[in-house]
Amino acid sequence: MLGGCLGSESGDEEDVMTAAEPITANYTSLITWWSGPREDNYTSGTLTGDLSAGFAGYSWVRREGSGWDSQVGGTVPLYLFYHSGRGDNFTTAKQAGINSAIAAGYSKVRVEAYIYSTQVYDTVPLYQFYHSGRGDNFTTAKQAGINSAIAAGYSKVRVEGYVFP
Repeated sequence: MLGGCLGSESGDEEDVMTAAEPITANYTSLITWWSGPREDNYTSGTLTGDLSAGFAGYSWVRREGSGWDSQVGGTVPLYLFYHSGRGDNFTTAKQAGINSAIAAGYSKVRVEAYIYSTQVYDTVPLYQFYHSGRGDNFTTAKQAGINSAIAAGYSKVRVEGYVFP
C-alpha cells in the first residue's frame, strides 16, 4: 500500500486508491453585532452582512467562530431572516427555525455561511437563544455569549449546527 492514502475500495493493494474530495471553500468568520436602540443581536458571515451592520449603526461584539463560504459535505446553509416590524435579524440553519421565521413574518435575506449539521472534529455548537420581551433571536458559539444571553433573560432554543471555534 502507498503511504498517506486513505485506502482502496476492496482492500487489495493493486486497486486504485481513493482519497477524500478536496475542499475548495474558504472559512468565513461569524461575527456578532449589537444594536442598543433596536435591542437586536445580529450574526453575520458575509462582507455584505458586516457592511450592513456597520451602516445600520450596530457595534461589533465578538467573533463566534467560522463556517464555510460555500457548501461542503455535511454542511447546511445558515440563513439570515429579517423582520422589519420588530427590527430583528434572525439566523437559523434548522427547518424548525425557518418555519418559525416564516410563520412570524420574517423575510429571508441571504445565506450568511454554511455550517455543519452534526458535530465533526474540532467544531463547537452554535446555539440559538430567544428573548420574548425584546423579540430578539441570538446565535452564539462562545461561552461569553451564552453567559450574557442567560444574564439578559434569553432562553436557549436549540443548537443550529456546528462551527469551528
